[in-house]
Amino acid sequence: MRPIEIPHSVTHMPLMGTSAATRLEPMLIRLPPELAAGLRRLARSTRIRQSDYLREAVSDLLAKYGDLPSARESASP
Repeated sequence: MRPIEIPHSVTHMPLMGTSAATRLEPMLIRLPPELAAGLRRLARSTRIRQSDYLREAVSDLLAKYGDLPSARESASP
């Protein structure tokens, strides 16, 4: 398996003083306790924010499956 390159904009998004075009959209997610604990341990051991890992995971999923909303629209009757 070859590694997936994460765009610099995904892994290094500025948090303060951003324009409206680059502002992050807040989202609430719910994880099973085992996944939440694993993510917390990983973030602590690597000193990388949980939110950075979640953005990376979403980016990987979208790269793998493409634009999910348009795929759903084409499958609808």
